[in-house]
Amino acid sequence: MAMRITSKMMQNTSLRNLNINKALQEKLMNQSSTGKKITRPSDDPVIAIRSLKLNSSLDKIDQYYEKNASDAESWLELTDSALTTVNSILTNDIRYNIIKAKSSYTTVKDREAVITHLRKAMEEICSTGNADSGGRSIFTGYRTDIPLTLTEAKEEYNRITEQFTNDTIDKMTFVYAGDIGTINEGNFKDVDDILTKEITSNEIYRKRLAYGDTDLNLKQQVDPKTGELVFDKDGNPVYEDISTLDIGYMSDAKFDGTGVRMSTTSVSAYVSIDTSKIPNEAVLTVTVADDTQSPYTVRVPKGKDSTDPNATITTGNPATATTLPTGLTCSYGDDGTIKIENKRPGVAPPETASIGSSVTTGANGKKVVTFDKKFETSFTIDKEHVFASGSNDAYMSVVGEKNDNVISYIAETGELLFGNAIAERFKHLPSDTELRVSYEKSDWKKGDLDPVHYFYTEREGKTASGKEKTLVFNEGFLDDPSKNGRQIIEYDVGNNQSLQVNTTADEAFSHALGRDVEEVISMLEEYGTYQNSLQEVEKLINSEQYNGTEYEQKLTRQKEALEEAMTRVLDKINKRCDELVEDCDGFFAKTQLAETDCGARLSRLRMVQSRLEMQQTNFGELVSENEDADYTDLVIQLKSIDMTYQAALSSISYTMQTSLLDFIR
Repeated sequence: MAMRITSKMMQNTSLRNLNINKALQEKLMNQSSTGKKITRPSDDPVIAIRSLKLNSSLDKIDQYYEKNASDAESWLELTDSALTTVNSILTNDIRYNIIKAKSSYTTVKDREAVITHLRKAMEEICSTGNADSGGRSIFTGYRTDIPLTLTEAKEEYNRITEQFTNDTIDKMTFVYAGDIGTINEGNFKDVDDILTKEITSNEIYRKRLAYGDTDLNLKQQVDPKTGELVFDKDGNPVYEDISTLDIGYMSDAKFDGTGVRMSTTSVSAYVSIDTSKIPNEAVLTVTVADDTQSPYTVRVPKGKDSTDPNATITTGNPATATTLPTGLTCSYGDDGTIKIENKRPGVAPPETASIGSSVTTGANGKKVVTFDKKFETSFTIDKEHVFASGSNDAYMSVVGEKNDNVISYIAETGELLFGNAIAERFKHLPSDTELRVSYEKSDWKKGDLDPVHYFYTEREGKTASGKEKTLVFNEGFLDDPSKNGRQIIEYDVGNNQSLQVNTTADEAFSHALGRDVEEVISMLEEYGTYQNSLQEVEKLINSEQYNGTEYEQKLTRQKEALEEAMTRVLDKINKRCDELVEDCDGFFAKTQLAETDCGARLSRLRMVQSRLEMQQTNFGELVSENEDADYTDLVIQLKSIDMTYQAALSSISYTMQTSLLDFIR
């Protein structure tokens, strides 16, 4: 069967081929202008799918390398520089001037030079601690909007709870010299004489809180009838006998026969658990009053849960009695709680120690009572032992056998002072026992470390609507003291790879350093006080105006006393400065460790950056191979297409001119 091919069919076929050729030419022209093989997924689905995967991987690498790693590098470099500065100040300024303080006490000029250098050094450290990266404070964990130190003085109420162990309780030397440090030409006649033998150097146990100038917080008595404040006959305010701070300690205990101890103490009551002595039961020893009475024991059977009918508590001093004294009770609750309550008349304050427990079954099938709760009691400091400033009375309040069980507090210096018996009690605590002190502070100076970066803190604040609100920081510190609360900031710098970029404040900036510097300054000023008084007395003696008078011997005694006081203060300076140099070495070692750690992370980051740079190059090449057009091939194809196109045009023009008459001829 023959098929007739018309002119129209030939024309249509030619036009169709011409359009195809034109489309191909256009595609090649687009590739040439864009440099890409495809402009839409439909051009080549295989290339498109591969491009999506490759570009996604490359985008991640770009994010890691150009943004995350770059930002992390900036942060780490700034931290490293800051830590280097701190270490330099510690060794070249603070340590040097502490050593110099031992020999620079003699003249006012030398003392003032040391004091000035120490203060400037601390200011520089505070300034360094406020370093920021892109407006973010680098040492303050997640609170990057709050500087490490206060940038200005302000009045702001804070209730701070410090957590520490007994190894932070140290000794200080207090030189008692009466009031001779106040002698001058105008008052020497009225200052009571003190003999050289009456001048003493006293070793005092103390805990320096993180801050001085804390609130006294003594509450003045109010007459219940009139509602007016109460004053004594001399016009002095009368204060209520209240505790100004809460001091307690706590530790975990487990009734599994391993001998783990848990203790809590108070000036008025002492409760301890000892599981090491009796194989089949644990013993709670309760000491009441001022520890002068015989202890009473509470025997708690081990291997019993609260539902066991034999899970009873026997009480009493096994040597003398079968029951606890009146007012002291002990009970074992159905929930596994042991409760010791002290309501004895004359014993203040009434105290309750509730010890929570849980019961588990061991591998041997025996039940074990575990005390998974912590408990604490508080020391009460009466108003007679709360002092506004570091006076003779303040420090001497814990000196001597009669003051063995005294705890005093000095608001100005932020020092807790302990009598020997109290200090000994602390010494015998288990090493993991946590001590807590809560106090209030409203007066803040420029350069003070902000407590929200270190402690559980309650601060007065306001809501968005302006209402008064108590802001709580680091609440978790009290729930789990084993956690230091360090707020780690990490950057993703690779697939499944993160890097810590920040160094937290506790690693490099310590309250103790500032307190040490304050102590050096205080000792130099103390020496200067006695020296100034001695110069006043010597001037009066050399003037001869009191020769042969009743004041001649008085001035001589005062001179001898001042010289003795200066000698003792000098001994104190030399001894304490040696200790503070060691402390400074410890601060340096700690900060150097932080600097080393930061440097190690920076080195690791740069290795990661090098690898990311290589990956960026490799993936970029793969993307290019997959997407980019080959210009040489494009030129050849375009030339070929153009020749084909021109030939097609020539052919179709000839075909379009053919008519029926051509065939008839």
